[in-house]
Amino acid sequence: MAFLIYVLFEFMDTIFSSFLTYIYLPSKSYGLFNASYYGYLITLFNALGFVLLWLSLYRFSALNYSFYLLVLSILSLSISLISLPSVVLFLLFLFLVFHTAFFFWYEVLATKFEKFEIIVGLSYAAGFLALGTLLFLEKVKLQTLSLLYSAFLISMLFFRNMKIPARKLNFSHIKSPRFIAEIISVWLMGEYAEVLSSMAYYVLKDSASLSEPYIHRLFATALISAFFSALLSPIFLEKLGIKYLGVLTVLLMLSIPPFVGFSRLFYPLSVLVGISIALYWIFFRTYLYYRYPKDEYIYRFMFFYFSSHLGGVFLYSLIFQILQNHQLSLFIFSLLLIPALFINLLLL
Repeated sequence: MAFLIYVLFEFMDTIFSSFLTYIYLPSKSYGLFNASYYGYLITLFNALGFVLLWLSLYRFSALNYSFYLLVLSILSLSISLISLPSVVLFLLFLFLVFHTAFFFWYEVLATKFEKFEIIVGLSYAAGFLALGTLLFLEKVKLQTLSLLYSAFLISMLFFRNMKIPARKLNFSHIKSPRFIAEIISVWLMGEYAEVLSSMAYYVLKDSASLSEPYIHRLFATALISAFFSALLSPIFLEKLGIKYLGVLTVLLMLSIPPFVGFSRLFYPLSVLVGISIALYWIFFRTYLYYRYPKDEYIYRFMFFYFSSHLGGVFLYSLIFQILQNHQLSLFIFSLLLIPALFINLLLL
């Protein structure tokens, strides 16, 4: 029963949160904020989410797992029911804050189902397929999705008594240069993946005069590509191992910028982005399982999670504000992946 609840929620969360944060939020922001200011706002609200997570883990017990479920349920329903644009936009950013904090909790829950990790991963991937299909068919109904998402959030109260043995984040605990190298590698790859996800709508919209249905089809292409990549991930891991999976992921990411300047190549670009992000998340989720004992997973996962979501979107926005060109900005930003490539090749 517990496993079924978790898998179904992960499936639904992938659909709803991906649509809300990567498509619906930027579509509501476009026209109000340019790409740079939108990126700064994303950075700010992500940072607030991490502050909230830190407070809930170490300072205020009232900010617990059940609290997040309740708040996210209210926010998701409010977003679909309120019609005032300024209020909806504020609620969307607020959702980002609370989901950033909550995501850590429900990711850590996956450790309870370690022997079913492939099924857990496939439920995540199936969410990509479902959302991609809905976008292709233009059948995304926000009110329906929000009602379903709220219902699945309530079902997650089943886990409200779970205990997470989270130690304080203290860098003095890290004695291994190898782990520092791991954090740097995940940080650089994660920030690039976050830019590809969070800024994709703006990159597409600024680069060409595209209609919303066309943008939806491009996102659908990326999501379905991500699904098939995740489906094949056991083969990738078996043939390449975790080390060379990381190398392949970095090389694919490095090949993305040349496609950005040509609207005729947007569909191949979408495929490449979908594969890259899927492989990154597979690398991110499975690396600690391969390298460290289970009792160290949560503590080290916290470092990985924090390091892969702060700074990248801000830096990209700053570069774009100076250059006013997405292709060139992404190319310069992608140079940060070169150290990650060498770390994966030589140290991991």
